[in-house]
Amino acid sequence: MLDRTFQRLISATLMLVAVGCAPHAPSDSSARTNRAVITDAEIPTTGSESALDLIQRIRPEYVRPKPSQAYSGGGSSTAPPPAVFLNGQRLGELADLRQIAAQSLSGVRYYNIEEAKRKFGMQYGGGVIEISYRSP
Repeated sequence: MLDRTFQRLISATLMLVAVGCAPHAPSDSSARTNRAVITDAEIPTTGSESALDLIQRIRPEYVRPKPSQAYSGGGSSTAPPPAVFLNGQRLGELADLRQIAAQSLSGVRYYNIEEAKRKFGMQYGGGVIEISYRSP
């Protein structure tokens, strides 16, 4: 009787060990891409698409109007459009991305309103789109 109980205990232990050591599928959060970044792999290397067209096509949330975070007494307003930066320096406005070929970019990073204010200054209440160019 003791041998049979011991065998069951060993079997149950081995099953738990096997289940615990089995490879797991990645969770949803680790399988998702970072929505704040457009990687080099997502950017076409040929074509006539502008940087703004690329962003509107694959991450339209970067350029959608966002509610203002000003806590004024009433009314709803929207935040200004995101500013455009290149390597930490102000490049221009959102419309300026129409003049930049998507194929010249190596990456795009979006900073939401809170992140933009912390990193670039309080005047960037609409967020920031920071671009980087491909190496020649």
